Amino acid sequence: MTFDGTQKTIGYGAQAEVLLYHGFAYKVYKSSYPAEWIAFEKEQQKAVNTAGLCPVKYYDTDDTHIIKMDFVEGDTLEKKMRDMMIAKAELSKVTEGFDILARAFRFVHQADTTGTTIPNLIDTAGMGLSEEEKAVVLPTIEHLSKKFSSCICHLDMHFLNLMLVPSKTDFTIIDWMNARLAPPVFDYARTYVIFNEFAKDALELYRNAVRQDILELGISDEDFAAAVKVCTILREHEK
Repeated sequence: MTFDGTQKTIGYGAQAEVLLYHGFAYKVYKSSYPAEWIAFEKEQQKAVNTAGLCPVKYYDTDDTHIIKMDFVEGDTLEKKMRDMMIAKAELSKVTEGFDILARAFRFVHQADTTGTTIPNLIDTAGMGLSEEEKAVVLPTIEHLSKKFSSCICHLDMHFLNLMLVPSKTDFTIIDWMNARLAPPVFDYARTYVIFNEFAKDALELYRNAVRQDILELGISDEDFAAAVKVCTILREHEK
């Protein structure tokens, strides 16, 4: 695929750049990134479309390393939070951002999983792990999966993956590559690991925002700590 020079970079990550081009977003992956992983990402997006979790559709292009996507207007929740910090907003305003995050978790976890193609966490979690790591990760997932019902988990829920729709209270959740069927404790734990890595000072606000939901699910401190350990190991293999 060839761009005509009018494209504009609107985002980037370790493996891809996102361009705005003629009303659509295009994710352009590095040529070294496995094409089968890109194909998997497109299948994941179809699954969350079907589940009613994300309206953004992906389209094929003539290049296996470029995905065409519906463009989501608005700003990330991360930008809103950053702007509030710069403006030294009141704590009540800051906590609103964490409340949106908590609401996003509830929205995802209530989705119908009937017929979904999203894989189970336990079926993919062992990939690339050492035997020692597997001995920690897999039994923990199995134990918590017996204790709690599984649901769709985003497993990368943070401020950069929440787009706020202009002039509305709605949000659009993006970046579903990591989504798996798993007990919700792993979704909450994964986000805890991300905050612990990038914004330790936000951990208390995060825990306060999701505490009631975690309690209502019957998740104990021990359960949460075990899930955090699993997510920490898995996160290390993403770096």
